[in-house]
Amino acid sequence: MVKQLSESEIKEKLKAVFWDVNISKDELFDIFSNKKESIYSINVNKIYSRLLNSYDWYTILSIIPLEKMDNVFNDDVLNLLWPKLITKRYYNAKKILFR
Repeated sequence: MVKQLSESEIKEKLKAVFWDVNISKDELFDIFSNKKESIYSINVNKIYSRLLNSYDWYTILSIIPLEKMDNVFNDDVLNLLWPKLITKRYYNAKKILFR
């Protein structure tokens, strides 16, 4: 079992993957926690895709609770991934995890 990060640690991880966007940690966390639907062009799918592109599996598990993982592996998120080799890897993981 992977230890969940605190809210402040998650905010730091979220901001790190959106270093190139003028958005606050609090705004990112509001989208991530479904308090807001989107800000600018950033929605929860874009957040999930950046997390998948940026962090190792265990870090992702420490940020996203297991009960939300089925949301992370939806086609809208996976199609945002790059390069396409990573997309293919996560589609394979989806097949294994969600049979």
